[in-house]
Amino acid sequence: MKRLFIIIIALLSTVSAPAQTMIDDIGAWAEEWRYAFSKEGRQNWKPEFTARAYGGLVTGGYAITGGVRIDSKRTLGLMVWNGTTWIDAAPAHVHSISAGLYKRRYFHLGKKDIVALYSDLSIGAGYVYNISGGYRTNSETGETVKTIDYSEGDILFSATWQSGIRVRFWRNIHMFLGPTISTNTFGLHLGVGF
Repeated sequence: MKRLFIIIIALLSTVSAPAQTMIDDIGAWAEEWRYAFSKEGRQNWKPEFTARAYGGLVTGGYAITGGVRIDSKRTLGLMVWNGTTWIDAAPAHVHSISAGLYKRRYFHLGKKDIVALYSDLSIGAGYVYNISGGYRTNSETGETVKTIDYSEGDILFSATWQSGIRVRFWRNIHMFLGPTISTNTFGLHLGVGF
């Protein structure tokens, strides 16, 4: 019984050490956010804008962002993108415009913050404003049949993750490149920011 008690205590001590480290990390993370939004932290905020093109398996388009760089690691803002989805089987092109909130996180490589890895997360909604094609004539009956699930005026949910590498040239003028994974595509993006 004494051995069982010692084994249980040893196991619990190994579990509590990582748990305490995780609690400390969450506390440090919360403190960074608290400072960024404090009166003193807000004085360090700087505007940050990007323009990017993206393309994937069945979609492509352009996006712009405007936000506030709250510290050297994080930017919060709005993203607006205009995209086209190609449906070759229909055939059809679905044109939409979307807007949403985004959060960017930088992971700097080196002391001068010239090169960084980054991760952008955006969540928003889009509006289908134009559809070209999407109808076929039934060869037996001669009637026109809709071949896609989209209609003009549809509201679409959008979630996107874009990560990659950023290279800063002067002040905050930078270029970035990386993969795009979203609710409707998998592809690449390329952009510039300032």
